[in-house]
Amino acid sequence: MLSKVKNSLNKRKVKIFSLFLLCATLAWFVSNLSDSYTANTYFNLEYVNVPDSLFFAQKHKTEVQVKVHAGGFQLLRLNIFRKNIKIDLSNVEEKEDRYFLRQSVFRKQIEQQLPNSLSLTEVGYSDTLYVDLYKLHSKKVPVLANIKVDMAQNYVLEKGIKITPDSIKVSGPKSEIDTIVKVTAEDYNFSDVSSDISKTLQLILPKDLANTKFSDKEVVVSGSVFRFSEKLITVPVTVLNLPNEISIRTFPSEVSILCKANVEVLKKVTATDFSLTADFNDYVDENSPILKLSLTKKPEGVYSAKLKEESVEFILNRK
Repeated sequence: MLSKVKNSLNKRKVKIFSLFLLCATLAWFVSNLSDSYTANTYFNLEYVNVPDSLFFAQKHKTEVQVKVHAGGFQLLRLNIFRKNIKIDLSNVEEKEDRYFLRQSVFRKQIEQQLPNSLSLTEVGYSDTLYVDLYKLHSKKVPVLANIKVDMAQNYVLEKGIKITPDSIKVSGPKSEIDTIVKVTAEDYNFSDVSSDISKTLQLILPKDLANTKFSDKEVVVSGSVFRFSEKLITVPVTVLNLPNEISIRTFPSEVSILCKANVEVLKKVTATDFSLTADFNDYVDENSPILKLSLTKKPEGVYSAKLKEESVEFILNRK
């Protein structure tokens, strides 16, 4: 029984001692915080009035280390809740593509935003605050695509593959965008095509250009497809560069052309839409009176025109 009483008294003494120790510690802590100190801390930077022609790099300074003189309570609060400082860049200077504020400028801006109880003794940037800005440059570059189209039998792609947009705008620092001359879409294969095609493809954009922006990240490749028909058109042969004192007769005098196109196009096609010529200047062998033929004109919409004869024979007569 006596032992229990002693233990209870000892525990009470320990609690009382601990309470007094805690109070003494708090009193000492409060007493010290009441004093003034010089210490390092950090301010968050918020940039304002940035010139319209300038943009921040993706990674730029957002804090500054400073040394300040203030009361202990105030320093404690600054370390827990960082102070935000606005830096006015309306008068930022530039030299060799680097942008900066002199210490006399940015230090004054910081001091103007501090309470009277807080004095600035030192700024982490000794003489100059460099700001990660760049001038915005822009240009257009073409879009390329490696597209393979396997057509179904008797179908053809009209006017080839169309890329929309066929060029994009790139914007950023000149040093970055100067390295870009084109952008490429991902590869794609169309198979057994018998109708109009359309596909959205992602652009393969460079990942190492951190500050460059692209107006588009994807394009649409498309094409018009139609089923073709065939039609034979007979066209007269015209001989060019024939001397005035000579007349010529070709055999045959007309040549058939096998045309492939949309049915509606073929309905309107006539011989006058073609020009089939032979150049007399190409005649070099008197023992071989043959001239090669050239199709020098064909109507729009006819995607294939094949001559049934590649050359003609001829006889000459003097006038």
